Amino acid sequence: MKFKNPVGVRLSLKRAIKFMGGCRNPDGLWSDFLTLAGESVYWVSGYVGYALSRYGGARRNGWLTRVGSNILESQGEDGGWGYGPGVPADADSTSWCLRFLSRLGMHGREVRERASFFLMRHQNRSDGGLRTYSSPREVGRYMRLDGGISFEGWLSSQLCVTAVAVEALTESGFSDRVGEALDFIRASQNAEGYWNSYWWSGRLYATVHCMEALRSGGIEDDLGALNEAQEWVARTQLEDGSWSDSETEGVPFFTALALRGLMMEPKPDLSEKIGHGIDWLLAHQLADGSWASGYILRIPHPSVREPWKASSWIRDGRAINAVIKDHRRLFTTATAFMALSEFMGDST
Repeated sequence: MKFKNPVGVRLSLKRAIKFMGGCRNPDGLWSDFLTLAGESVYWVSGYVGYALSRYGGARRNGWLTRVGSNILESQGEDGGWGYGPGVPADADSTSWCLRFLSRLGMHGREVRERASFFLMRHQNRSDGGLRTYSSPREVGRYMRLDGGISFEGWLSSQLCVTAVAVEALTESGFSDRVGEALDFIRASQNAEGYWNSYWWSGRLYATVHCMEALRSGGIEDDLGALNEAQEWVARTQLEDGSWSDSETEGVPFFTALALRGLMMEPKPDLSEKIGHGIDWLLAHQLADGSWASGYILRIPHPSVREPWKASSWIRDGRAINAVIKDHRRLFTTATAFMALSEFMGDST
C-alpha cells in the first residue's frame, strides 16, 4: 500500500534503533521484565536481537554481532538458554535465542542440533504442543515456590511457546520436527479465529505467532485458518487505530502485533486499517524513541491451565498470579520496530 508518510516511518525506525542500542547492559546484552526470577537477560536479548536482525539498517551495527556472540557463548550444556543467568533453561528463551542466531548466521550445526533437541524435550506427546519448562519444579525451587503445589498448568502445552518453537526449528533447518506441533496449533484455534496465550495478556501474541507458524509450514490447507485469524484481528481494532487487551485503551505492544498479523497476508481491504494503525504507532512513539509499556506479561499460578479465564491479577508484583510491564520498554519497542520495518518492506 502507498503510505502518506514513509519518511516519518524511516525516522521512527532510526530513533527506535538508537534507543535499543543505547539500552544495552555493560555486558552488551539487554534485560527487561522484573519477576520472581529477576530480570530476563537471554530471553529478552534473543527477542530484541531477533527484531533488529530482521532490519537491514540495524544489521549494519557492529554491536548487534557482539550481542549474538554473547548469546552464543551463553548456551547451556543442555543446549538451551534460560530467562537469565542461573535460571534453568526453558523452551521459549531457547527459541528466541535460536531465532536470533539463525538470522545472524552465527551458529554451526552442533549449536543448532543441541538447541533443537532441547526444544523437542519440551514436547508433550499427548497433544504435540510444547511447554516452557521440561521440569517446572526445578524453576519453581529457583522462584522459592512451595514444592507441594501442582505444576499442572506449567506442564501443559502452551500455544504461545509452541508457535515460537515451530518458527525457531523451521528457521534453523529442522522443519521436519514440527509436524505434531503444527497439528496442535491447528486443533486449538478458537471458532472466532484467535488462539489463547498462556504467558501473555490478551490473545494477540499467541494469535500472531500461531499465524506465522502455520504460514512457515507452507500448506495451502492452512490458508483458511490464517484468513479467519486475520479477520478476527481486523474486527478487534479500536476506533483510534490501535489494539488492546482491555478493549478500552490502545497498547503499543498489542497494536504492533496486530499490524504484523494484518500484514502477513496483504489484502487490499485491510490497507486502511493498517495505515490507521501505523499512524497510531507513529503518534505514540516517545521522545527517546521507545514506546510505552503495558501489563503484557502474566505469570499464572503453576496449577492454572487456562489463565485467560482468570480476572484478578496482581499488578507490578514480583509474584505468582501477576501481570507485569516491560519496565525498560525494550520488548514493546522491539515489537513496534518489527511492525514498522515490515510495513516498509525492510524486514527479511
